Formats: sequence, structure tokens, C-alpha cells
Amino acid sequence: MKNKLIIGAFLVMLAAFVTMLALPADRASIERENREPAQMPLLSRSTVFSGKFESDFESYLGDNIGLRSYFTSASKGLDAAKGITPDTGSVISTNKDIGTGTTIKMTLLFVNDTVMEMFLRNDETEKMYTDAVNAIAERLPENVKVYSMLIPTQLEFREPIYKNLQDSQTDAINDMYGMLDERVTTVDAVGALSEHTDEYIYFRSDHHWTQRGAYYGYRAFMDTEGGEAVNAGDYEVHKINGMLGYLFDRVNTPDITKNPDTVEWYDLDENEDIKVSSLKDGKDGAFTEYEGKMYHDDKRGYNFFFGSDYPLLKLENTSLPDGKTIVVIKDSYANAFAPWLAKSYKRVILVDPRIYEGGIDAVAEEFKPDEVLVMNYIFTTNFPDYCGMLKNLCK
Repeated sequence: MKNKLIIGAFLVMLAAFVTMLALPADRASIERENREPAQMPLLSRSTVFSGKFESDFESYLGDNIGLRSYFTSASKGLDAAKGITPDTGSVISTNKDIGTGTTIKMTLLFVNDTVMEMFLRNDETEKMYTDAVNAIAERLPENVKVYSMLIPTQLEFREPIYKNLQDSQTDAINDMYGMLDERVTTVDAVGALSEHTDEYIYFRSDHHWTQRGAYYGYRAFMDTEGGEAVNAGDYEVHKINGMLGYLFDRVNTPDITKNPDTVEWYDLDENEDIKVSSLKDGKDGAFTEYEGKMYHDDKRGYNFFFGSDYPLLKLENTSLPDGKTIVVIKDSYANAFAPWLAKSYKRVILVDPRIYEGGIDAVAEEFKPDEVLVMNYIFTTNFPDYCGMLKNLCK
């Protein structure tokens, strides 16, 4: 009798499931979530063995059953009864200019007063990125130490209900680190930042880290390099209120304007020991210097740091005449990071492959670095044009 009841219950559940699949998909519930419905995933050997097909197929089934809104509401009610009340999130598609003259389709997650990019891995561009880093390392003199640091974004540290909407940034970073040559030493920015997620280490309306977040990245690098990091607590902190960052322009919601970001900056050059210069590589191979500035009081956003991105930027610490020289091949994440680095090095040379048209050979010959750090935030490994520009440093 017991077996018959079990079989009967199974058949009823199977019939109910088949009925839900036969009903028209509840598109209205998906539209209310401000996203496109999941599509039938591609069935292949790689997607099956990686687990991607199973995960994507589950999403496809969830989006293509009838009465979806009923089950979604029931699930939320059950969570609420258990005391689980996550904030409402919206998934938003946008075209993002990544500073390379092209536009990439991006997906953003908006939760309360915070906008976050959602990371999706791309095996092809990840290999392009690591190949470029390896090519740079091979091009440099053998006495130059080479480091790689990939920086996660704040969604990697949010609650699982949000974090799991994207691919694991930690897994992607570890996999790419495993693809680098032995000569390249890797820096664990994920571990360093994960210890300070209760602090203001990322902006809410921008995809960058704050200068406080950059400090923890700097400290992780100095721990890896073997040097001594300065103590952030030794420097006066200033604040500029009212920042609405780059991602706000893609969402433009009043919820963010009610709680705008604050630019915190540390007075790292209180004795005016750090000289900043932008450099131009002339046709004759000579570098021409123009006076620059580390902090720009007239800039309210992330451009407060150096004012913008430059092809080449030099920070020279006159209080460390016997210090080392480091070249940082970077995106804009380095702009809040470099002032910290300038406290530990005689010279810091920032090279932005998006706008620098020369090669790494000319930089190495001119500045004779002791170390080279290739430093990028994780999303650059999604962009084939950026990976190409990184590789072009070896032309």
C-alpha cells in the first residue's frame, strides 16, 4: 500500500510538471524583472562536462513554465516566513564604452542604492589576456621581476543570492593565474579585499574601488613583492561628497541620488615629495614631460585621481632617491592605487595600453624598471580589444 501511494504521488507530481511546461510561459513575470528570458542552452561536450549546460537548462526551465509568477511569489513568501528578506534587485542591460573606442553589451545588477556589473566568463578572451601578459614578461629583460594582479568587483563579495547571478570572478582569476608563465608572480587581491568587505572599499554608483579599497590591493602587492607597505592610518583622510559615478549614468535612478558616493582621499603627499608628470613618446623615441597633478580638486568623480587616464604617467618620490622603479601596465583601477605605490618606490611609471601607442621595449629602455606589474580589473579579460591592445605593447 505504501509503495502504491509513493508511485501515485510521483505520477501526480510528474503530471503537474508536464502540465506547467505545456502552459504558455509566464513572460510578464520576467518582464517585471527587467530582463530577457533564458534561452535553450547549447548542448556540447564542453558545456556538459563543465556543468554549464545543467545550470543554463535549469534557468531555461524556470523561465519557460506557466504560473511562474505564482511560484516566485510563493518562494518569496516562504523566505520571508524564515526571516530571509533580501533586497529587491533589477537586472539591466546597457552598452558600455570601455575606453577603447568600442561598445560592449553589459549586464548590470541594481540593488537598492548600488549598481554592479555582472561578470560572465569568456574562455577565448581569458586566453588572449594571459597570452598578452606572458608575451610582455618574455619581452622584458631577465632581471626585471614581473607581477600580475587581477582585481574583482564588489559583486563578488555580496550575498550569494546576488553573487551567484554571475560567474565566479575568483574561479576566473585563479584559472587565469594558472595559465601564466612561471616567471609571472601573481597577487591575491581577492583574499585581501575579502577581509574588508564591511568597509567602504567600492563605490556604489561606479565600477571602481575607492582609495581605501586600493590601499588593500597595494598592501597585498607589497606583501607579495616583499616590501613594506605604509600604514594608511598615518595619513589624514579627506572627503568629497556628492559623487554620482559612471554606472549611475547607465541606470539614472533616484534611489542612487538619495545616497550618493563619497570620494575619500588620503593626503599622501603632505610634504610635496611626489612629482607627477605626463609623458609623450615622440616620433624620435624621446619622452617629453608635462607637469601633472595627483589629486584634482575640480573633479568630483573618480577622475579626482590624476584628472583622467594618460598614455604614460610618471610619479617620482624625491624622498626615496635610492628606491626602486616599477612600471604598472594598467586600466583606470590603478589611478587610486598608484599614489599608495608612490610611497614605496622612487619612480612609478603608469602605462595605459588603451591610449599608449608605443611598445614596452621603449618604456623598459627609458626607465630601466626593477619590476613590472600588469594590473587590471577582471572585466578587461572579457574585452578582446583591450587584450589586443595589451598584446600590442610587444609589437
